[in-house]
Amino acid sequence: MNNKHQNNLISGSDADLKFIADASLAKLAKWMRLLGYDTVVYSKEAGREMLRQADAEGRIVLTRRKDMVERQFSGILFLVTDVIVSKQLNAVIEKLFLEIDRRKMFSICLECNQKLQGIGKNEVRDLVPSYVFENCDRYNKCPRCGKIYWMGTHPRNALKFMEKHIPSHLP
Repeated sequence: MNNKHQNNLISGSDADLKFIADASLAKLAKWMRLLGYDTVVYSKEAGREMLRQADAEGRIVLTRRKDMVERQFSGILFLVTDVIVSKQLNAVIEKLFLEIDRRKMFSICLECNQKLQGIGKNEVRDLVPSYVFENCDRYNKCPRCGKIYWMGTHPRNALKFMEKHIPSHLP
């Protein structure tokens, strides 16, 4: 692992893991959410406040800022060194020993990091394109932003990306 903070053991199941990513890792955060991990993006400059939030919320810190490694922090901090999101994702999965669970994938809103809730087909009739309504039976809705999700081309493309870039980590 890259720094002293990573020597802390991760306890609990993967389902309990929560992350906070600095703003430069917003794309990585979306991929973490796709995999089912609660991952917030810290929009201000990464520093002490971000570490305090991580500590208060029990989050693992993901950052590109090398100087963050030297700060006092009792939690887990992972320095992401690559700029390519697929390599970032691989590094986080490998170094933190994450186990991907297909049942948890696509369960968190990509926009606001809330756990999605199932919604009946009739409730989305006027909220999705007609061809989607005619061809899909299962939908999820974000309780915060109201975004509707279904298994269409975006999830299929995300799965193809993962099969190409993190195949050894998929169940």
